[in-house]
Amino acid sequence: RSEMMPDKMESRIFRWFLTVAGFGAVFGGLMSIFKRTHRYPRSANILKSSIPTGRSIYRFVALDLDGTTLNTKHQLSKRNIAAIRSMVEKGVGVAIATGRSMSGIYEHLETLQLPYPIPVLCLNGALALKGTCDGKTQPLFTDPVPKDLVSQVVSLGQETGDMIQFYVDDKVYALPLNEEHQVLMKRYQVLTGHPQTQLRDVKELKSIGQPAKILLLTNDADGLMEKAKNRFGNKLHLVRGSPEPFFVEFLQKGVCKGTGLLKLCQVEKIDPSSIVAFGDGDNDMEFLQNAGFGIAMKNAREVTKDKADMVLPYTNDQDGVGRQIEDMLSEGSLVGCDNLDNGHSLEVSKRTEFEHKTAMMK
Repeated sequence: RSEMMPDKMESRIFRWFLTVAGFGAVFGGLMSIFKRTHRYPRSANILKSSIPTGRSIYRFVALDLDGTTLNTKHQLSKRNIAAIRSMVEKGVGVAIATGRSMSGIYEHLETLQLPYPIPVLCLNGALALKGTCDGKTQPLFTDPVPKDLVSQVVSLGQETGDMIQFYVDDKVYALPLNEEHQVLMKRYQVLTGHPQTQLRDVKELKSIGQPAKILLLTNDADGLMEKAKNRFGNKLHLVRGSPEPFFVEFLQKGVCKGTGLLKLCQVEKIDPSSIVAFGDGDNDMEFLQNAGFGIAMKNAREVTKDKADMVLPYTNDQDGVGRQIEDMLSEGSLVGCDNLDNGHSLEVSKRTEFEHKTAMMK
């Protein structure tokens, strides 16, 4: 019997070890899931609440449209409209940040019926304006594609046989040369609501002015993206279409929603660390990173979720934006600002952090 004791002891130790190891694996898995869906801000320098709860306070919301604030029918839901109006009534600032031109945004400003002009970042950061619900706009800044590169993008479109679009001010110009182009143009019209002016030839296209953004509409977005990378390297900022990948966007180098957001903050005196940003697409990665708190939708691309501070358990068809705004208003992490400039601009309260982020933008 004494000879069997060590074997029994070893058996008990082994079973204990397996139990502890199993518990550790389960706990580790649960923590991984928790971190995936409940991420916290990257920086400890986020604007903190004066309320002794330790919770961060945000005073401004920046909203992507397609795939985020709009549902798959490209409409604002009643819940999202109500949540946005509610936070504005409480003094929270709001801005729109989208790849669309201004012509594809007017209808949504009219639907929201907000009481003052709001900043609108268009064309993935290449153009910014203030827009009102009655269609009036005030330009803030623009960063067009360099003239020498405009011709090169047009040449690429001619070589690949893809349809070319120019974005100049708040207008969209298209060059459909065949039936396939017409189908792509209509598909883009359905996606964005952009009215497009059809042109006859490349000569007419080049005569309309320097575009802030160029699109090539294609049935092979990934293939076109590779060709564009090989052709331009880092001379231009390239964006794969989102949420439906049937086009590639060409922007000036360094221009994206993220840098556009920082430039908008500089112009409008908004503290970037006070902003909550919502997005879903490839073009939202820098946008979410440069905000104080970046939130990705459940339907977001995986690469975008990886850049976010939080991934929502709701899609754009489940009122994800409205639900999150309601929760943040309720818990006190999204509040109005006492020192709003004309009702919609937040004074910079953390100059050192702002200058650091602006320097990174250059």
